[in-house]
Amino acid sequence: MTQTTELYGWAGEPTMEHWSRVTNDHARVTFGMIVVVHEVFRSAEKTLTQDEAEALERALRAKFEKQTGVIHNSYFCSRERGGVALVESATSGWELHTALNTSDADLVKLEADCRASIDQARDMLPGPQIKTLVEALYSAMTRVLLAADLLHDTDADRAAIVATAQKEVTHATTRVQAAIQRQARFNYFQGALVGTIATAALIVLVGVASTQFWPGLLNTPGLVVASLFGALGAVVSIFQRMSKGTLILDFNTSIRHLRALGGFRPLVGAVFGAVAQFALTAGTINATLGLFALAGFGAGFSERFATDMIERAGQVIAKLPH
Repeated sequence: MTQTTELYGWAGEPTMEHWSRVTNDHARVTFGMIVVVHEVFRSAEKTLTQDEAEALERALRAKFEKQTGVIHNSYFCSRERGGVALVESATSGWELHTALNTSDADLVKLEADCRASIDQARDMLPGPQIKTLVEALYSAMTRVLLAADLLHDTDADRAAIVATAQKEVTHATTRVQAAIQRQARFNYFQGALVGTIATAALIVLVGVASTQFWPGLLNTPGLVVASLFGALGAVVSIFQRMSKGTLILDFNTSIRHLRALGGFRPLVGAVFGAVAQFALTAGTINATLGLFALAGFGAGFSERFATDMIERAGQVIAKLPH
């Protein structure tokens, strides 16, 4: 069998000699090997007896748990060669191990979707959250394996069987995506808080420089207030969008990248606040600090607000006598 050759390195069906070598030497045991023993070697047509197969499976499971992690739960197909295991690894936490030998492209894709969701969760989420999600994906994968068994019958309603499996996998993967998105927003907001502190320090330095070098050119109090409230407006905007669930982030990027992007958001808000302050003063408006604060906050909170204000200021400047 080609798949067996690719997985284990020998041609044809493995013999007891092959399996004895696997259990006794330093070779790595995969969950796929356990599936082969469980589903194939317990068949009456095979050379191994039931007792030999059971002893071999126990030996493989023991070596697998020693090398990889403890199997907390497992499910095997009854007609096709396939299985899934919920494994707790001492080094990498909760894992989902799957093996499915089927020619049905839809079921192969569903297995791949479960694997991909696990990889994303492990990259983005802390350990305590992963267990619940892995359990949900384990449950969905058992439905995929059941579908593989049901499709073994030529008279089975393929569309209905596959649709049921797809529904289970979609439900589980959606939970994973939602959890990852929440974590991505939290990382982004952490960066925004750090960025707010750094931006505030930068605004103070700009204010000091304005007082020292450009006292007659810039309205330093207005610039500082507008920039500071622009940064605060940006943070409030992030928090509001997080609470409404409208902040959608690309969680495929790294945590460091997300925090860096969040850190730049208050700086962008401060820049918009400063631009809004310039727009007000350029229009010869005798603005107070309160108005500068309001304009800066609005500019940081909404880029569209700042853009509209700049356009209106441009119109006012165009009408001024030269």
